[in-house]
Amino acid sequence: MLWCEDYLFVHYPKTAGKTLTKFFVQAWPRPIAGYISKGQVNELADCELEKTGIVVGRGHENLKQSAEIVSAAGGDISTMKGVFCCIRNPYDLMVSNYHFMRQTYKENQERPNFIIAHENNFVDFCEKVGVSSPKNWMTIDGKQPDNLQIVRFEQMNDDLNGFSEKFGFDMPVLGHLNASKRAHYSEYMCERTEAAVAEKLGYWFDEGYYQREQFDKVAQLKSA
Repeated sequence: MLWCEDYLFVHYPKTAGKTLTKFFVQAWPRPIAGYISKGQVNELADCELEKTGIVVGRGHENLKQSAEIVSAAGGDISTMKGVFCCIRNPYDLMVSNYHFMRQTYKENQERPNFIIAHENNFVDFCEKVGVSSPKNWMTIDGKQPDNLQIVRFEQMNDDLNGFSEKFGFDMPVLGHLNASKRAHYSEYMCERTEAAVAEKLGYWFDEGYYQREQFDKVAQLKSA
């Protein structure tokens, strides 16, 4: 999470959090505070973190947790100009999670979801993995705040350009850290994985941000 007097960014896992954190650190007025993961420290080395209140922490605090942290620091998210949250196609996000957890298993062997990814194919992973509902990053007491601003993973540059014009903050060049190289999500999906994704990440479908799709009974990528 990241915040300043007028803005808050909450990071749902695997939704370009590192890219957006770097963008907002460069775009927003100081002072800025927040929590980032250990892996982000080097990636944000050129952002003069030592001149901010950003420290190493969990980094994935949901909206209620973030509101409590900001309140303890004397702020109020309800009076901010914008509360930013990035969303991502649920199917693409689940495929990304699977590959990320398999690739970084050695550094996370004690974490249950990483173990599931390491020991299972994609179909079984989708059904077994534990996923926090994105609703927790977009609502407090079940309601979206009036100042919630949605950034779509699939069109980040356009959305951020629009927000820069709307709110008047800087528009630094948008990089893309941790870009993945794999087949399109549709090649990993099948009826079973679709049902599992819809169950675990259904909030984005229910709210109309994305539409559910139909897939073959068996995934095209047999190794998935």
